[in-house]
Amino acid sequence: MHNLINAFPLYNFLKYCNTISLEKVILDCGAGGSNPPLSLFYEFGYETYGIEICEEQLEKANLFCNSCNMDLNIIKGDMKKIPFINEFFSFLFSYNTSVHMRKEGFSQALLEFYRVLKHGGLCYINFLSEDCDTYGKGVQVGDGEFKQIEDNQEVFYCHYKDNEVEQNFYGFEIIYKEKRIIQRKIDEREYTSAYLDYILVKK
Repeated sequence: MHNLINAFPLYNFLKYCNTISLEKVILDCGAGGSNPPLSLFYEFGYETYGIEICEEQLEKANLFCNSCNMDLNIIKGDMKKIPFINEFFSFLFSYNTSVHMRKEGFSQALLEFYRVLKHGGLCYINFLSEDCDTYGKGVQVGDGEFKQIEDNQEVFYCHYKDNEVEQNFYGFEIIYKEKRIIQRKIDEREYTSAYLDYILVKK
């Protein structure tokens, strides 16, 4: 039975991956959580790998794998130093991880994404836009970077201007770009989230 995931843009990424004649081997950077998006690719016959730096999120992913009898190969790891050899993967994605990383750190991760991807391989990444509600709230710690208090916990949000991040796409070509603006009403309060989505190919 197909496991529905909330990371809707990854269905579009899967469609792009299915058109590429490379071995179906994929890496998720930031793969933890109670419903890992890697499960979508697993169900479509991909050889899956994931890295997750947070022990709590890694444990949630392992519980999911055990309960659903899926071996997604998610291990502890840092996307700024991916524990795999050069050009090991045909496909790679990092969904909503840049949201909570400093810009300098994610720039390092992009270099690693390029290193571990095969030539002609595809990469999906997304970023928070400055049009998001979280922009400008809390204590500013950098350009577009803010620390906020949510449910008595400190949360970091990183926002990008349109086209800002593209200067860091060394060796990649953009083949898909979308700006998504999502408006929701929860408990009579309106929220706006805005994302910049990219699919890149390694040249």
